[in-house]
Amino acid sequence: MTIAACDHASELVGQIPLVCPGIAPSDSLSVQAGALVAWLDESFEKMARVAGAKQIAVSDRIEKSILERAGFFESFSTEKLVDTHDSDAQTPAACYQCYPHIAGQELDDLGLWTCAAECGRNEDQPGIGRFRIFHMREIVLIGSAQRVQDQREAWMSKISQLAKSLGLTVELQRAGDCFFATEETRGRRLLQQVKGLKFELRVSSDGPCAGLAIASFNLHETFFARRFGLKLRTGSEAYTGCIAMGLERWALALIQKLGPDRAFALAGVRST
Repeated sequence: MTIAACDHASELVGQIPLVCPGIAPSDSLSVQAGALVAWLDESFEKMARVAGAKQIAVSDRIEKSILERAGFFESFSTEKLVDTHDSDAQTPAACYQCYPHIAGQELDDLGLWTCAAECGRNEDQPGIGRFRIFHMREIVLIGSAQRVQDQREAWMSKISQLAKSLGLTVELQRAGDCFFATEETRGRRLLQQVKGLKFELRVSSDGPCAGLAIASFNLHETFFARRFGLKLRTGSEAYTGCIAMGLERWALALIQKLGPDRAFALAGVRST
């Protein structure tokens, strides 16, 4: 899925005045912000395709049975889900939609897939860049432990260089999933940090977006491979990882750093 320029952008537009005072939300601003989000998605998709990733078209909604299979409810409460129905909800992350498409396969020592979705999360943390509805582009890595680890390192370098080439000041930091906040799950967050399973690319310059995570680079070890029956052709268990970009966060960081005129110009639209 490639995100259309007219897709949801209201939450992003609502936060633009916080990073660029004096700008009032408007319909034209929504179109421009949507175009920037779409341009960012196209840029990340192109990078993934050039690297050999296969595109998977996924839904913005996910069956709760898939989330249960993926172990979501073992770590996160149902209150984190958005727009829930009896059997489904807004997908909390794009990669959850990827694994069912390749479940049960025997794989080579490295495979790459990419997908994008409009995601939803009820987050507890306040602040700029915390969206209830947002778009996420992901690159999913599946293969041997060493190849997945090496690929994650390569993508950390690629995405960092892209951010810097666009004018952002960023740094990589070891992180833990903010959802692991309860007594029952805090140990998993600590384990993530100790083992270096999660890194985030964060805006490091001064301003309202300072500290905002715009991408994450995650290793899952054999967790998802076991849940979805993924094996290597050698018979060994597969490892997985994912690279996730929060597209509205990238857009917000660019608007703050470059100003609306230069940021929207990246997508070929003018600020009004």
